[in-house]
Amino acid sequence: MEKNSVKRNIFFSNAVMVLATLILFLMINAFVVKVYSELIEHELQTSMEAVVDNDALEDIMDYFAVRKNDFIILFVADGILCIAVLVMISQIFTRRLTARMMEPLDALSEGAKRIREGDLTQAIRYSGYVEFEQTCGAFNEMQRHILEEQEKNRRYEQARTDMIAGISHDLRTPLTAVRGTIKGLLDGIASTPEQQQKFLDVAYRRTGDMDMLLRQLFYLSRLETGSMPLSLRPVEISEFIEDYVSAKRGLLPDGAHISSDAGAVHAEILADPEQLQRVFDNLADNSRKYADADPLRMKISLTRLPGGVNVRFSDNGKGVSAEKLPFLFDEFYRADESRNQKEGNGLGLYIVKYLIEAMGGSVRAESEDGFSVCIGLPLKCSKEDSNGQ
Repeated sequence: MEKNSVKRNIFFSNAVMVLATLILFLMINAFVVKVYSELIEHELQTSMEAVVDNDALEDIMDYFAVRKNDFIILFVADGILCIAVLVMISQIFTRRLTARMMEPLDALSEGAKRIREGDLTQAIRYSGYVEFEQTCGAFNEMQRHILEEQEKNRRYEQARTDMIAGISHDLRTPLTAVRGTIKGLLDGIASTPEQQQKFLDVAYRRTGDMDMLLRQLFYLSRLETGSMPLSLRPVEISEFIEDYVSAKRGLLPDGAHISSDAGAVHAEILADPEQLQRVFDNLADNSRKYADADPLRMKISLTRLPGGVNVRFSDNGKGVSAEKLPFLFDEFYRADESRNQKEGNGLGLYIVKYLIEAMGGSVRAESEDGFSVCIGLPLKCSKEDSNGQ
């Protein structure tokens, strides 16, 4: 069944109006003609019966000529009456149509007024003409988009405020330590070469922390501004993991160990090898800082999924409470509320999430028998197919 539309309604409304007027016009004129014809016929018959000479016949003819003029006048009056009726019927149909058309227009006007006053929570509910349904739907979609943008801007401003606070704190902590170390050296607190060397080692390590934070911020800024685009190319993920683990073993601190379980899965993905290595480096660094396990054991497992692979980076640490898992990938977030108890700046996992999503994947955290980060990456063929559609 065809939907109710303004064009269709206007057409039928005008058609009904004209049809009703014509029918009424024909009925009135038919009645008038009938009555007048009967009257003339009756009078003519009566007059002809009474005619006795030619002079009387002429008088009768003159009489009916006058009656003919009266008929013309009556017909004009009848036309004027029909026009008046047409105008009245037109007004009735027009008012009815206008009232129905003003309903959605008034709703749109009220909606615009609510938006101007800052109320974006009420949607317009209208069912009737399909054109106005579409317009009201577009209005609701616009209102929803504005509300989402406002919420996005609010979250962005909050994240920016938190980022500034986090940077200030993470820079102030090592800077205070460096300043205190230098002050101790100047005051002669470290009197022996061994003590002086210890103080200098602390200062050097703290400057390294500041340098690491600034380099990560600079790197993140280049990523988010597009100054460091990803270079995606085919990567055999199992070989990549095996090569990474082999190279990483010689760089881990004493007591730490990393292993892999990826040899049985062979799959090719589209990824940036340099950035994928950074992802694994950040995960290994996160385990080293927060696992609180001695000895530290890390493992990278690979499983095949329909259309992709799942990379699981796990450690044997103490894990994270369930309520904190959804926030681990936020900027400057650390599960340990005391920012001074653990080294780090809360950017590592955020960069992991950013890079993995930029490569078309997904990431989530789990805390069962230690801490794990699960990375889902699409296969090369799946990603190419989706790009080609």
